Amino acid sequence: MSLQLMLERWLAQAARKTIAREKPLIIGITGTVGKSTTKQAIEAILHTEELEGTVRVTKKNYNNELGVPLTIFDADAPGRSPFKWLSLLAKALTISRGWQTTGVRVFVLEMGADKAGDLAYLTSIAPPQISVITAVTSEDTSLPPVHLANYPSVQALADEKSTLARVVPEGGTVILNADDPRVFAMRHQTRAHIMSYGETDASDVRLLSSRIKTRTENSYLIPEGLEATIQCFQHRITLVIPGVFGRSMAYSTCAALAVAHALDVQAEAKELFMRYFKPMPGRTRIIPGKNNVTLFDDSYNAAPASVMSGLRDMAALELAPGQRKIAVIGEMRELGEGSEAAHRKIGAEAARLGLDFFLPCGTLARVMAEGALANGMPEDRVKPLADTLDAIPLLETILKPGDVVFMKASQGRIDSHGVRMERLVKAFMAEPERARELLCRQEERWNSV
Repeated sequence: MSLQLMLERWLAQAARKTIAREKPLIIGITGTVGKSTTKQAIEAILHTEELEGTVRVTKKNYNNELGVPLTIFDADAPGRSPFKWLSLLAKALTISRGWQTTGVRVFVLEMGADKAGDLAYLTSIAPPQISVITAVTSEDTSLPPVHLANYPSVQALADEKSTLARVVPEGGTVILNADDPRVFAMRHQTRAHIMSYGETDASDVRLLSSRIKTRTENSYLIPEGLEATIQCFQHRITLVIPGVFGRSMAYSTCAALAVAHALDVQAEAKELFMRYFKPMPGRTRIIPGKNNVTLFDDSYNAAPASVMSGLRDMAALELAPGQRKIAVIGEMRELGEGSEAAHRKIGAEAARLGLDFFLPCGTLARVMAEGALANGMPEDRVKPLADTLDAIPLLETILKPGDVVFMKASQGRIDSHGVRMERLVKAFMAEPERARELLCRQEERWNSV
């Protein structure tokens, strides 16, 4: 066992002791897509007078074996620095022994699962009393979920995600996406109270409609935010969320409203959400671009379901005559054997939706292009590119005022070839000086990837 692994396990045990002693409410979130946005939405509705200052949510993307303890101890990843590790361990020791407290009454924790057994480990550290399970598969069940490369089957992945349903005690609440059959089936695996959300009629929190709101500017229709109408148990509410787009954002809002109902704060949930919700960098953000171009920045990561959803969101957008819809899509990684077929389907969907230009990037760009061409997209509108940055000179010649550009790809932890789409967003945003505020992966460590 390596020294780092030993330290991580000690840190996890310290976090486990802290949770057992302080007994905060744990809200756990898992799913193949939508975890981070759901976390942000839940955080917003917890800004009640009673809980103010006592809620802590997952920091950054700290949703694994090291990340969950880091959130519990309100610490940053120490990396390779011995001094940062010593400081972290000292803080964990102080809190786990009870010499200090976290001061937290509610933890909202993302829980990721790269492989089988991850969620059992994470829930042993922080057992949730409320679980939210966002998704396993998409509406098109032939599309592979992200991380499928690490599981023998989609059902094995679903079984892993269902851990969050099984561990909730009888007095707790499990909140399930009713539109995902594999997720909704998890209601049979728990004795906790079940709540559901989605578009199906039987959902407790039902998404009735969602659309991208626009404003008129210089004869163009400029996207400015998402409008969603939701039936939340007996109450119908309409929310306008500035600076974001997409049905996926509406789903996260529904999940948060279900949490509000479980905690009996539903009466003030809408007001709290509208006041405190903060969109996350790289997640369904609307960013003004140069020369009256609008950027749909969903560059943080990519799975087939979320790419399809984003393409459909843009296709449904109402624009003025002459405005165009352009998609720049990079690689989707960790898909296993179904990767090539999934990329081809993305191209086919771009053609079916009638996008004006489709620019696939990376080693599977030609596969995506083949999917688009085979489904009738004109050859002069499909431009496969070897790398993400190759799109910069091409877009400089293509873009016109009023155009809307959707940008999405995997994050590229190991290499940036055909991914890291935030670099493209930065090249075309109207205020590049705000990149650290608005874009994902602006930390120094990403410059070397």
